[in-house]
Amino acid sequence: TFTYVDFDSYVSQTFFVIKTERMNQKYLTGILNARLITFWLKHRGKMQGTNYQIDKQPLLAIPLIAPPLEEQDPIASSVDLILDAKQDNPCADTSDFEDEIDKLVYELYNLTEAEVAIVEGSV
Repeated sequence: TFTYVDFDSYVSQTFFVIKTERMNQKYLTGILNARLITFWLKHRGKMQGTNYQIDKQPLLAIPLIAPPLEEQDPIASSVDLILDAKQDNPCADTSDFEDEIDKLVYELYNLTEAEVAIVEGSV
């Protein structure tokens, strides 16, 4: 799970902090949590049992697409809706927003229907 925060944070475990101005941080959060990237990490990253062992190398190797900032807005807006819903109710069902992000990511990466079926079937 990748998360977005806009405040200073303290974490008690090992975490990677990604801060960039090359792309919208909420867009990046949406991309990194998309099913396509989960699929990619499952096949290119390391597994520890049923958990992903996310090391620096697999993270750096993720084939991120960074369109112009205005084209990142639909994914970033969906992330905003998820964050707002979870702020109001941490147990809120945000699956519709997550599905919308997945759809946008599949389009961004030009996946065919067959490729989407492979990703959806393995996640």
